[in-house]
Amino acid sequence: MNTKKVPLFIMLLAAAVACIVTYLEHYDLHDTLVVLIIVLILFLIIGIIVKKLLDKFEISIDDSVDDEGEVVEKTAEGEEGTEGEETGTEEGEVPAEGEEVPEGAENG
Repeated sequence: MNTKKVPLFIMLLAAAVACIVTYLEHYDLHDTLVVLIIVLILFLIIGIIVKKLLDKFEISIDDSVDDEGEVVEKTAEGEEGTEGEETGTEEGEVPAEGEEVPEGAENG
């Protein structure tokens, strides 16, 4: 996910709200600009924090998804696969499509 523009959108939204509120409250120009600068700086910091959190969350999601977009289940060694799950390590399993069956391997 592209999070590069998240701080900009947060700042823009906050600035729009600040401008509308100062206009409705009849602030003079100097006070409006002071409020706007403070809001922009404050929400820039908040936007950067949100961006870093989203980037960190995306990295942890990438670890649990393989190249084809399927979720990879992490299992402990020695555990048997669940019924219907193809692991390729159990006897009697049907090989996956395109996989060769070794000579001498028998089902039954």
